[in-house]
Amino acid sequence: MTAAHEAIHAMLRNLCRTAGAVAWGVADAQPTDEADAALYASWLSRGMHGPLAYMERHPELRRDPRLLLDGARSVLVCAFSARQRVHSPHIADFALGSDYHDVLRARMRAVGQGISDALGGDTRVCVDSAPLRERYWAVRAGVGRTGRNGRLMVPGIGSDVLLAVLLTQAQLPPSTPLQPAAMPECRTCRRCVDACPAGALDGRGGVDARRCLACLTIELRGPLPEGTDLHGRLAGCDICARVCPAAEACRPPLPLPELQPRPQVLAMTPARAAELTQAEFSAIFAGSPVKRLKLDGLQRNARAITQQKPKTQQQ
Repeated sequence: MTAAHEAIHAMLRNLCRTAGAVAWGVADAQPTDEADAALYASWLSRGMHGPLAYMERHPELRRDPRLLLDGARSVLVCAFSARQRVHSPHIADFALGSDYHDVLRARMRAVGQGISDALGGDTRVCVDSAPLRERYWAVRAGVGRTGRNGRLMVPGIGSDVLLAVLLTQAQLPPSTPLQPAAMPECRTCRRCVDACPAGALDGRGGVDARRCLACLTIELRGPLPEGTDLHGRLAGCDICARVCPAAEACRPPLPLPELQPRPQVLAMTPARAAELTQAEFSAIFAGSPVKRLKLDGLQRNARAITQQKPKTQQQ
């Protein structure tokens, strides 16, 4: 690494750490590789994206990040911890605090400003807000590797992370992708596959969004499919990340202060959600990712849980 690259690397490390990222990396902005594009197209053609209809749109943008920012030369990917010290049996860790889209976007804008001030050029922040495949670029940038649960596995952290991407016209020195040996936990382990309550994981990193409770509880609009068992999940599901031995082997950093649990959200139950008024919902979930579900969506999920017959009665 040249002295100039070392100086840029040190600057990026400082900017990303100041933003609160637990891991970061850089990839050159270029089209995705053919093998991955074919795999993604196959996943779509089999309908595995389920309620995530937006993943079919803008295929040309998903193939080439340079179309999202004219003149983009580098893709900076940051991972932020989502692992809470206390968990809810009904709401995923990432949804217990403020909306990570807003929180991470603000922090990444500061990173982008620092890069522009030092190296020039425009930047664009993407936090689930553009047709960009964040996990693909995280792997290319050496932030982690895809685990059996379909999530990004970050060494020493696990897969309970949130990703934010910054496209920049500046030329940043690319990171080296991780080799399989860097993540030995997945080699023979199938704990996440066995723990998934809906059987949505194929054991090879593939996820069937038609069955995934994280997708059904948050992304699906309208009625749930007949016979759906939400296994107590009101908003999101992170069981596959929580049981991962990679997280058990370390002590992942706490989430950013804005993302840490709000007491009323942490205490929410299906019975309580089912009786919320619009005013109560708006007050409790103001600025929360659960807000995008709207009261109707949250209560749809609550009814599916509270009205389900016990297993002994179903048999």
